Amino acid sequence: MKNQLTIENITYVPRTENSIPWNACDRQLVPIDLKRYGYVEEEYFFSGKANVYTLKNNQAEIKFADAPYTNRFLVRKPADMKKFSGNIVIELINPTNGWDVVPMWCQVWPSMLRDGDIYVGITIREGCIASLKKYDPERYAPLDWTNPNKNPGEISKKILMWQHSSKETEYGLFWDMLTQLGDFFKRPEGSEFIGGEIEKVYAMGCSQSGMFLSTYINIFHESDRPSPVEAPFDGYLSYTGSQMVPLNQEEDPAEPTDPIQITKNCPVPFIRIMSQWDFRDFAGHISHRRPDSDEIGDRFRLYEAASHAHNTFVGCLYRPGYEEIAAIGQKTGFPATDFSTLCMDAIMRQALRNLDAWSRGISVPPHAHGLIETDETGYAALDEDGNCKGGLRLPELSVPVASYYSGTSSNDMDSCYVPFSEERLKELYPTHEDYITKMFAAIDAFVDDGFISVLDGDIMKAQAVARPVPVMDSNH
Repeated sequence: MKNQLTIENITYVPRTENSIPWNACDRQLVPIDLKRYGYVEEEYFFSGKANVYTLKNNQAEIKFADAPYTNRFLVRKPADMKKFSGNIVIELINPTNGWDVVPMWCQVWPSMLRDGDIYVGITIREGCIASLKKYDPERYAPLDWTNPNKNPGEISKKILMWQHSSKETEYGLFWDMLTQLGDFFKRPEGSEFIGGEIEKVYAMGCSQSGMFLSTYINIFHESDRPSPVEAPFDGYLSYTGSQMVPLNQEEDPAEPTDPIQITKNCPVPFIRIMSQWDFRDFAGHISHRRPDSDEIGDRFRLYEAASHAHNTFVGCLYRPGYEEIAAIGQKTGFPATDFSTLCMDAIMRQALRNLDAWSRGISVPPHAHGLIETDETGYAALDEDGNCKGGLRLPELSVPVASYYSGTSSNDMDSCYVPFSEERLKELYPTHEDYITKMFAAIDAFVDDGFISVLDGDIMKAQAVARPVPVMDSNH
């Protein structure tokens, strides 16, 4: 075991009528009453010392040592710990807006609550600390990411692209924070703290958080690369975000085509899901593609979701509500009405279960049917209906009723859809029964292949029946 730093103190921060945690479930745009699911929500601050790392000779070296910090994490756990599955799932909370949002929780919460998993959300960027203190200055006053560099250089312009950085703070403290939190839950003290025996600790992230996760895996948990820490995680799940970020805010990231960007030789399972919009040149890059592997020491899956853009529909629903966002001087709202409702969340829920089964040696996840096909420019090749070819094809892509692509009326990163004309629908599906028969078969195949659960498949069937395809007459 490497002599790595550990958490020195964990403090419970109670919720009161006038002091409510940011990201509280019942304060989301679409509230979730955790009590109805037999769950409780708690917030904690944790403190310790962290190193700031620099990348030299393709490995992490300490740039500044033993910098004090205080960060926060949220816990959502069964009220009756006899129902605890043994799994801790840590989300790297997404910071891109400048405040914490939880896109992975948005997608996987129904299955986590059914299975008895414990959710832990950790703040990952110093810019979000400023928003937390603006939201509730008294509650979040102790949070501290002070830059240990007393004479800081210029912040990288590529870091400023993501905004929310300052010379007074340093996001490079995060790598040790994440390691220490995961390590805490892996030790007996973690099980005692949580009130049940912890068997597995997983980490997940989306978009910029996925980029942080990819960086952590590639630098700190690749078995062929010397690491200053021992990564404690039993598996990883990410949605978008294969590109790495710098280890500290004064450095530029590795070039997208640098071989260090290719995830390999991680000793625990990793499932990476990329959208059609990302794999080429946003939070990912086509050069990051690599083959799937079942080899112990390099278990890896890559799913490229055909015709899906960066943002998921449900990812816009379970985020901080109107009052919370107004408190930091911002605005929020529901997604545009032309937002595609392709069921990426169903894939993510099953991927998390598949990751757990893979880690436990029970079963291996399915392989995607292929990668997204590209044209001569390297972008996704499209069929006659405007949907991309190849990739992981949801039932709605196998039995299409619309063109799915990137760019709603309000956000180019959202998944848009344009319904087919009545003539095209009748050409594809002469009767409603014909459409239902084909859709049920596609859903059953997706379930049988292990990409979605039986329950989610049955829900999708009910939704398919309700669609007026091609045209519902008075007898239906």
